[in-house]
Amino acid sequence: MDYQHIEVERKKDVVVVSLHRPNKLNAVDKIMFDELVHVSKYLKKDRGLRAVILKGTGDNFSSGLDFKSMMSNKRYAVQLLFKWWPGNANQAQQVSANWRKLSVPVIAVIEGYCWGAGLQIALGADFRICSPNANLSIMEAKMGLTSDMAGSLTLREVMRKDLAMRISMCATPLDGKTALDYGLVTEVNDNPMQAAEQLCQQIENTSPDVTAAIKHIYNRYWTAPAWKLLAYETYSQIRIMIGRNFARTQAALRKKSSPDFKQRQRFW
Repeated sequence: MDYQHIEVERKKDVVVVSLHRPNKLNAVDKIMFDELVHVSKYLKKDRGLRAVILKGTGDNFSSGLDFKSMMSNKRYAVQLLFKWWPGNANQAQQVSANWRKLSVPVIAVIEGYCWGAGLQIALGADFRICSPNANLSIMEAKMGLTSDMAGSLTLREVMRKDLAMRISMCATPLDGKTALDYGLVTEVNDNPMQAAEQLCQQIENTSPDVTAAIKHIYNRYWTAPAWKLLAYETYSQIRIMIGRNFARTQAALRKKSSPDFKQRQRFW
């Protein structure tokens, strides 16, 4: 697939998606919105995929929304915000929310600026690994707006409400250590890309069915009533145990060898 403002590279069963407008610090324009939505939907169908890494080209993740470009056409705002049903994600929200729907872990590698729309995209990832000198900010308040790209779904799960409100209201810039202390990122590492690749290797040592089940349990039912969480745990376990990857895991344990996993079940 040919994209203009993102790059997609497959390394065996891991796909690296790079925001690619280095001359604009990877600022998000309408083309990038379209392409991120397209690639996330495409990858959702790939049952051979084991992980996705999200990053920016060059030394920055993204400086946020390209306001000049977005304001050049009044139809862009309508296209981004339109939705058939209030509870559904519109295009602006899909660039973050769609990563949560994938059945594989998504890892954001954050270096340099990760502001506004860029941070909203990164918040759609399951893990965020950033460099110590990264600069993260929910920047929308400074532009006279509230954040509306689904990043709040993750914020309510990983941060205290008062801290999330404060950094959102004040557009507070955070370095890597502070972002880690706040719960905004998973890890601070001098080489975040290398750390992300190592995490992918660890993930590939476990069944893709197990990985998918865990992601869906946590994303769908983390804040759900207890009975729903317990029911989905049981449902997922049964589906795993009747699948071929469970049998391969057990055989490998008996032989003390590495399992030869097959594609993820179609169920996830």
